Amino acid sequence: MSMISVTLPLPIVPAPFRVRVFTPEDMDGVIALYSHPEVARSLNFTVPVPRETLHQKLTGDLEAMRQGKGIRWVLSKDEDPTPLGYLTLFNWSQKDRRAEVGYMVGRSVWGQGVMTGILPALIRFGFEQLNLHRIEGMVNVRNTASYKALTRAGFQQEGVMRGYQADGNGGGFNDIILLALLEDAWRASVAT
Repeated sequence: MSMISVTLPLPIVPAPFRVRVFTPEDMDGVIALYSHPEVARSLNFTVPVPRETLHQKLTGDLEAMRQGKGIRWVLSKDEDPTPLGYLTLFNWSQKDRRAEVGYMVGRSVWGQGVMTGILPALIRFGFEQLNLHRIEGMVNVRNTASYKALTRAGFQQEGVMRGYQADGNGGGFNDIILLALLEDAWRASVAT
């Protein structure tokens, strides 16, 4: 299946935000978001992030979309197409009906509950449009805001992967929390 994001409806997110499928035209705006030092650190990128590193990452994301291995969206406001975030369902296994949720919001919207408002739409999209059984989230133990957003959305912690990821800033290795939400638990929560 190629370019699955074009054949499926977009998640409906709460106003004043909207999402659109990530395209090559969004590359510069998304690179600018990732390039902010605090955002880069929260995602374990080396600071400053070389532009070529981000270009390669996003080019790889476009190729993964083309191959049907995930969907990437750009978050913006209704009245302004400037990227405010980058959202994804990736590492998609159709056989296992599993995917990982990922997101990054620009520094300008930190602390405003953006992901708490948008995660339910991504989850609904995953379960209803992609027919997922399981959605996973992986969070650095130091990223408490992301952890809170996932647990508010119904994700449950399954464990801590110790020393799982090299710190991009030369600080050793990071422990990563694995969280997951199963379709039946989600359906039970939205039925109440």
